[in-house]
Amino acid sequence: MRHLHTSLFIFDSNRNNISMNFSQYYIYLTRIVFSLSVILVAEQSQAQFFKASVIGSANFAQVDGDHIAGYNKLGLNAGIGIYHDLDETASLGFEILYAQKGSKLVNDPDAALQPIYIIKSNYIDFPLVYTKRLPTVEQLTFHTGLSVDVNLGGTIDDGITATDAEFNPLEIAFLLGSTYDFSDQLGFRVRHAYSLNKISSKLPTNSRRIFNRIGMFNRWFSVGLVYNLG
Repeated sequence: MRHLHTSLFIFDSNRNNISMNFSQYYIYLTRIVFSLSVILVAEQSQAQFFKASVIGSANFAQVDGDHIAGYNKLGLNAGIGIYHDLDETASLGFEILYAQKGSKLVNDPDAALQPIYIIKSNYIDFPLVYTKRLPTVEQLTFHTGLSVDVNLGGTIDDGITATDAEFNPLEIAFLLGSTYDFSDQLGFRVRHAYSLNKISSKLPTNSRRIFNRIGMFNRWFSVGLVYNLG
């Protein structure tokens, strides 16, 4: 019996080590890709073939599958983008964004009980974006695409303890948005994104199902500015 207990302990330790190694791998990979992209932006922003931009936005996030609703979790969404014009009205781009996602319970201030439930998660998002400019309104563009997002870690705080969220290491998200250009350099951007795969199969008590999807899924709005370089 003692031997069995020891074996289970060794198995759990090895599993934790494997999980830690995968997390470190994704973090190192993200750092390498981010560094290479910064170099590429610096070199190509002066060229005619590529255009580069700096993106600064705020995230308003929620998690489908938990027991609360509303885009109540405020976070940062910022990074860089590289774009290539396909023609006068369309372009294809690649972005690297640091994104804070999650969920937050907002209580009635007059309620006697004030429960706490906060999900915090940090990601590096890698969106591939197709952008189309309206021929009738030159200042307005619409964009859509897919994003591969690397989970850097997160916590779930129920007011008693804050535990490791143990979310899946990768997320695939669909995005849709629009940008209004104030000038050739500065624009105002709104984007909505939704994870296509589960960020976790774990469900809290009294969880809600959205569109009959079982599991937990990120959903977020980002609102902010885009500054075009060059």
